[in-house]
Amino acid sequence: MTTMRGWALISGLMAAAALMASCVSQPATAPTGDSGAGLEALDGMAAVQAWLQEPRGRRVLIYHSPRCDFCKGVLQAVDEVRPELAPTARVATVDIDSNPDVATAQCIGPVPVVVFLDGPREIRRWRVARPAPMVRRGLRAFFAPEP
Repeated sequence: MTTMRGWALISGLMAAAALMASCVSQPATAPTGDSGAGLEALDGMAAVQAWLQEPRGRRVLIYHSPRCDFCKGVLQAVDEVRPELAPTARVATVDIDSNPDVATAQCIGPVPVVVFLDGPREIRRWRVARPAPMVRRGLRAFFAPEP
């Protein structure tokens, strides 16, 4: 007879298997819209380090994998909210499959990871996938003009 603890363990294992399976599907593409905030695809450690060390401005850096469904959801939410953001709002992406050295150096584990920066200072970091409404709300609030 299986106990409640046993069912909870089985349920947790099934959820972990579903999560792993979701990261092996179609490639994600970075948002490409032309309106709203600028979006950059960073490639290589030097580009990421230079972007992280910029002395001014609020920016968001998104580490993602092209095979991850959660990453696709975050990138799609970013694409949807970009026209609403100020033209000076900057968002960049890093494909960790193409840049595994960057992921290792920046201690990026499971993706997506969204890093909010003010100048070179990290304000916050989302280490787990967020639902699209939360991503849009978080970006709007982060890039909102200060009173």
